[in-house]
Order: sequence, then structure tokens, then C-alpha cells
Amino acid sequence: MKFIGSLEPFFETGCEGFVWALLEDEKPGLDGLHVIEEGDRLKVYGENDEILFDDEIICDYHIGWTEYPQNPGHGQPSALGKWIHWTQKGWQADDWAKLFFYPYLEGNEGKQALRAELITRA
Repeated sequence: MKFIGSLEPFFETGCEGFVWALLEDEKPGLDGLHVIEEGDRLKVYGENDEILFDDEIICDYHIGWTEYPQNPGHGQPSALGKWIHWTQKGWQADDWAKLFFYPYLEGNEGKQALRAELITRA
């Protein structure tokens, strides 16, 4: 299925870190939330409609791996100082996260989230 909307870093209790998602246009709240998964195809547009990413999602669970401060020897990926689940293969964790955290980054106050198209594998 194909969905059009805005990128969103989604987090709720029990997630144990941010998950990458698309908020579908015209669907409020969780009804419009689509978590991006391995094998999906994602196309991301910049502010001037330039294509920033257009490819199949290949999750890398090692890029950005950070040890838990209170549990040495254990950890998970992090980006921009936040716990995450994965990074797109071939990207640096912070660079990938910036696509989703775009309106929350310093200097981007008041800007809209990046637009995207998501084609799910299911």
C-alpha cells in the first residue's frame, strides 16, 4: 500500500527508543501512523521538493550503537542523543535521524516536517 504524509520520530512508553514513522495525510493521531519497516520503500522530499532519499529500507542495528550508561556491556543504537531502533544501511545515525527530527532541530523552528511517500511491503 502507498501512503503520503510527513516523517515523524515516534515514541511512546514501551518503545524503548524512537521508531521511524510516517503520519498519513488526512488521518488524525494513531490512525494515520505507519511505522517504517525493513523492505518498505521510502521517498523523502526536502524543503524545495528535492529528493533526499528514495530507496528500499534496509535496517542496520549496529550503526550508532551506544553503551547504556547504567548497564555497561549492553546498549542500543542512538542518534542525536536519543535512543533509536535502527539506521538506514549506508547512513550515519545522526544524518538519518535528522530526516525525522527535521522540524525539531536547532534553526528549524517553525518549519514543517519533511514530506514523504511510503510503500509498504505488506
